[in-house]
Amino acid sequence: MNRPRRDSSGAAGAEVLPFVVLVFVGGTLMLAQATAALDAKIAAVAGAREAARAFVEHRGPRAADAVEAAIGAGSRAMSGYRLSGAASVEPVGATRLRRCERVTFEATRDVPQLTLLGGGWSPVTVGARASEIVDPYRHGLDGRAPCGP
Repeated sequence: MNRPRRDSSGAAGAEVLPFVVLVFVGGTLMLAQATAALDAKIAAVAGAREAARAFVEHRGPRAADAVEAAIGAGSRAMSGYRLSGAASVEPVGATRLRRCERVTFEATRDVPQLTLLGGGWSPVTVGARASEIVDPYRHGLDGRAPCGP
C-alpha cells in the first residue's frame, strides 16, 4: 500500500518570516538614525561656518560684541534646519578681533536616539568646527596687519 507523502517544503518560509520582518524594521530604524545624524552634522557645519563668518565681518571694534553676534548667527543657522535636540555654538580658544587673527567656532547638536519597545539610549552628539581669519585690510581696527604685504 502506498502512503501519501507529506510535503514540508513551505515550512521554513513561515518560520523565517518573523526574522525577515525584524531585520527590515531594524534596518529601517538604523537608516533613519543615520539620516538624522547626517542632518544634524550638516546643521552643525552650517552653524560653525556662520559663526566664524559673522565674527570676522562684525563691524564693531569689541571682540565681546563680535562673539555675541557670532553665537547668534550660528544658532540661527542651525535652527533653520528645524531639527530636534539641543544645539550650541561656542568659540574655541582666544577670540581677538585683530587683523590677521584666526578665530575658530565649534557648533554641536544632539541627535535623539530612536527607540524601539521602550528602550532608551543616550543621545549622540555631533559637532563641527570652522575657522576664519580677520581681514588684514579691514577698516575700524587699530594697528597694522602683521600678515599683509
